Amino acid sequence: MKHITKYRLIYILLIFQLLIISVGCERDVPSKLVAIDCNDCDPVRPEEGKLIVTLTINDENPFIPLIIYKGNIEDNNIEYIDTSYSADYWVRVPVNNYYSISAEYKSGDKTIFAVDGDDFKIKYSKSDCDYPCYYYYGGYYDLQLRN
Repeated sequence: MKHITKYRLIYILLIFQLLIISVGCERDVPSKLVAIDCNDCDPVRPEEGKLIVTLTINDENPFIPLIIYKGNIEDNNIEYIDTSYSADYWVRVPVNNYYSISAEYKSGDKTIFAVDGDDFKIKYSKSDCDYPCYYYYGGYYDLQLRN
């Protein structure tokens, strides 16, 4: 009798598992961690692209002085010096480089520097879109003030 109960339990668990699989949610799971936007994918290799910077604009900091370095800040290889009057800033730069950016904020009588760095590359894909193309990888900088 115990032998039949064991098989019956296995049978019930198997049915239950098949039932869960058949009514489970279907969803597309990306094969890569980096999603490619095929609308921004270019069949011609671009030589430059947009670095995108997110900043904090407030009453004390209505504009933010920025320094964009090619490479690490310590190398002092300045690519651009600019001022942003918007929380969203972008600038066109040559691709396939590491860039560092510093933003200067005021807090009372103190000066705060926010710094971020990232590789800004072009990658090539033969199969992620309807046609082989190049896409930007990296180039997003978060220089917002933290609370």
